[in-house]
Amino acid sequence: MLPLDSRQARIAHRLLDADGPTSVEGLASDLGLTARVVRYNLESVEGVLRRSGLRLIRRRGVGIWVDGPEAGRQAVRESLDADSGPSIVETVERRASVVVDLLDVSPAAVRLERLEASLAVSRATIRRDVRAIEAWLEGHRLHLARIPGVGVAVRGSEVDVRGGLLAIVLETVPAHVLADRAGLPSAAARPVGRTSIGLDAFVASLDLATFRSLLEPELHGSDDPGLLTATIALAVVARRVGAGHPARLAGGRLRSLLDHPASEAAGRIATGMTAATGVPFAQPDIAAITESLLGLVELPDADAMPGTRERRLIDRIVDRAAERLHPSLADDPQLRAGLLEHLRRLRVRLRYGVPVSNPLQQEVRQRYPEVFAVATDILAEVGPIGGSATPPEEAGFLTMYLAGSLERHRLRPKMRVTVVCPAGMATAWILVSRLLAEFPQVEIVRVVSKAAFELDERDLGTDLIVSTVPLAASDAAGPSVVVSPLLHERDVRRLSRVLGAPAH
Repeated sequence: MLPLDSRQARIAHRLLDADGPTSVEGLASDLGLTARVVRYNLESVEGVLRRSGLRLIRRRGVGIWVDGPEAGRQAVRESLDADSGPSIVETVERRASVVVDLLDVSPAAVRLERLEASLAVSRATIRRDVRAIEAWLEGHRLHLARIPGVGVAVRGSEVDVRGGLLAIVLETVPAHVLADRAGLPSAAARPVGRTSIGLDAFVASLDLATFRSLLEPELHGSDDPGLLTATIALAVVARRVGAGHPARLAGGRLRSLLDHPASEAAGRIATGMTAATGVPFAQPDIAAITESLLGLVELPDADAMPGTRERRLIDRIVDRAAERLHPSLADDPQLRAGLLEHLRRLRVRLRYGVPVSNPLQQEVRQRYPEVFAVATDILAEVGPIGGSATPPEEAGFLTMYLAGSLERHRLRPKMRVTVVCPAGMATAWILVSRLLAEFPQVEIVRVVSKAAFELDERDLGTDLIVSTVPLAASDAAGPSVVVSPLLHERDVRRLSRVLGAPAH
């Protein structure tokens, strides 16, 4: 009999370690699978159990469980650990691996063929994964660029790329795995039957134990979760700098961080990192480490006040956004968690006078004009944060979080488009069909000939004019793009800068 694959091994481990009967649905929920997938794999699991004198009992109304002596259970556990069958990476883990692969080489591009081969999945699956992670990247102030003939690449500041790597590791890798790698005790429960994770190789390459040993002398009394987070962040910094990607900070932000007392500790940490890795760290990276330390100092205080003014402020922002954009925003816990973390870090920056910058501000404003307008209005209503004026860059950050939530739920507000063509309407409707196929987020509000458009320039709330003929500046009251009636690939790329990513 062939050894169980990694998914079947997880199911077997969970059943062997269970104290009593469990339902198929409960087993599926524990392992992040569907009940159908669990049922499909139970026959293979049962065959392995039977070889060691164990039985898989199924009883309607009670559940399923393993019956047999502990010696047999232990023998199966050992055989599962010794026999390495095919590795099955779940969808969440696979997409996390795609995120890491893209961020790890950013700003360089990655060809889809490489991702297809490394993850052993089809091209169609990789394309779906890339589309699925785009909203996650946008929520972390990063942008996915598709470069014809080259591949896909993540664009954004180096600090945000590092933040994305930190976030995906914390979101995807179990806390006990990270703690073990860093040599820290873990208070987190160890998921039963979890034998592998899609990011194992990346986490192992970070050498967390080394960076934890560099941090501990500087962070007296820091709680373990905060120390673990800072350890991973420091390891990511070392990996990126070692790969030739140093931080770049604006002059004011750089000076503010280097002048802060915490920069002395950051300098000592950077010296230790150089000794451990052989990689020199310049002032911008020392400033970036300083910023991380400031956030870590604030972490225990923020966690000690659940449900206080920070949460009330987030509730107020989300409720207003739900009224203006879509009611489902109010029921998105990921949106609230992201905003709460962002607010905590913003308070640290404002308290210590660290400048706030958003390199994607203009791009976000152009891509999500309606969401940006709502975000600007909400921040104006909220007023100062922590006694300090809200930086204008925060409108862009709030837009990213709101747009990310809308994209996750396919609720992005539609862009209203007017289509202008020469006299022939057949040309216009070909273009309309192509637009709707490529950009489902578009709402066509008007289709007119050039002559009719020049005679009647009523403002129907159009966000963009798409025309097959050039328009004089006086004719087009709003932004306009000239395209081919057949909407060639180059036209799709130009429109995507305004309308967002196409559907495929």
